[in-house]
Amino acid sequence: MNGIEERLRDAFGARAETVRPHPGAHAENARRLRRSRTRRRAAASAAVLGTAAAVAVPAALAGAHGGDGRHAAAGVRSPGNLVKASTIVTIPATVAGGAAFTPDALGADGSVVGRTSDGRVYTAGPKGGRPKPLGVRAEGGLAAGRGFVTWIAPGSWKLSCRTAGGRTGVIGPQGATPADPVLTGGGAVVGDDPMNQPFVATGCGDTGRTVDNHGKGVLGRAVAFAYPTLFVADTSNDDVLREIDVRTDAIVREHPLPPGVRPLKLTGKPDRGGVRRAVPGTGPDQRWQAAANKDYFASLVDGTLRIVARDGWKTAAALNRFGPSHKGADADARLSVGDRVIAYTAGGESNVIDTRTLAKGGAHPSAIGMVLLRGPVLAAGGWLLWRDGAGYRLGRVR
Repeated sequence: MNGIEERLRDAFGARAETVRPHPGAHAENARRLRRSRTRRRAAASAAVLGTAAAVAVPAALAGAHGGDGRHAAAGVRSPGNLVKASTIVTIPATVAGGAAFTPDALGADGSVVGRTSDGRVYTAGPKGGRPKPLGVRAEGGLAAGRGFVTWIAPGSWKLSCRTAGGRTGVIGPQGATPADPVLTGGGAVVGDDPMNQPFVATGCGDTGRTVDNHGKGVLGRAVAFAYPTLFVADTSNDDVLREIDVRTDAIVREHPLPPGVRPLKLTGKPDRGGVRRAVPGTGPDQRWQAAANKDYFASLVDGTLRIVARDGWKTAAALNRFGPSHKGADADARLSVGDRVIAYTAGGESNVIDTRTLAKGGAHPSAIGMVLLRGPVLAAGGWLLWRDGAGYRLGRVR
């Protein structure tokens, strides 16, 4: 058992008296420890292979952009005519010294945060230019807000936070795990601690608090954030998707889980210790993604992208493997949402959906405006980032 697993064990014990147990509690704790080991091994392998995980970042660190001046991409075509051509800039796919740069996230102000294969963090911005070093390494937790940036260092479960002035602290009352997203918006930082309990903080100056669980054994796992609404998925007790106002911790609405999301299921027979185990791929162990803006909530489950209009919670689109067609595409999938577009990347291909073509009562796929691109795509706020040849292009959505 490594140091992080020991701290996880201690955290579980410290919370035992404050969390109402449920039938799958032991199975969940065992699953979380197992996931911590598995994901840490996977993250180490990814670093060797030079890959990087995607984390949605709705904002960026002031002053962290490259200082090479504006690198306008003259003559570059706007994909699907979605992007204002005059705003398109170039961000090279290598950093100084030649190491490959892979974007992890796009911020709502046009900031780009990414890493090299050794985990070093670099940033670029709406002026383009070669990514600049932030001076840290990260295993996960990359996110940014106005005047700060967060990350989780390799081998750690502490969510570090640095202000534009250089002051560094730690936020999150019980830390965070590198494999889970950290989301920002409206000055707030939200995520899950190692026990899958959502927390919220306000910038670097606030350690943060665990979101009130309202007496429930499991409130839910943070899956998407559109300030002030945090979406949490409870797949262990009530099997619902909750909307929580992070300003008050109030549960504003509850919805059914997205189709395809499998609630926690326990094995029929107990083990030698009398404990029933979680069925793999159910409850918090299932891998799926979600993202949201003020108008839509999108979920990606088992290769199907579903988009729901938040006003009335009606399905606006359900697209089954609409982009990448190769087997195993979900394994490296990334889902991101901007003010107007929804982007999905998997298997080296990406689709960008123009939400203005969606109908709240449901739309036939042929009526939805979509652009197919080669390589990764990220959307956030009014910006779109995509791969083009030897570099990346960044521009403002029309």
